[in-house]
Amino acid sequence: MANDEVHSFLPEPKNIRSMKGVSMTISLVDHCLKNLSDAGLRVTKQRRAMLEVLANAENPLSAEETHTGMPLASCDLVTVYRSLDQFERIGVVQLGVRENGTKVYCLSHGHDHHHHLTCRSCGRTERIDLCMGEELDQVGQSFGFTELSHVMEVFGTCPDCKELG
Repeated sequence: MANDEVHSFLPEPKNIRSMKGVSMTISLVDHCLKNLSDAGLRVTKQRRAMLEVLANAENPLSAEETHTGMPLASCDLVTVYRSLDQFERIGVVQLGVRENGTKVYCLSHGHDHHHHLTCRSCGRTERIDLCMGEELDQVGQSFGFTELSHVMEVFGTCPDCKELG
């Protein structure tokens, strides 16, 4: 291929940053789709669309927010709820809970376990790579519980909202 032909395929410099983000998102979505397939779940356009919405989200999303972010007429809200439940069971998404009790989901990024710190005012969410899972398992086991799991979220006011008063 001639040098001129190669340059015709390169994005304009202003688009390079967004193109990198797109390729990383596609890679993450493809990884999740492989996990779905490996778990025996069908890979559908609807499931791909849900994963793309979650991959592009800055914060964990509820089923309703995920549905709203999908192309119109992709699927109904019940399908989103069912799919997110399946995704969580196989470890493709991680479940969180907002302070009002709403379930929210984010991609697991390779089956890692993490929690979130969320601003009560603006909803800004930060990932927390800290977990007390082992300690919580020991407490649960001391009461005779088995098959333990947990959901832990931390809420507060971010510096920007505190400054606004």
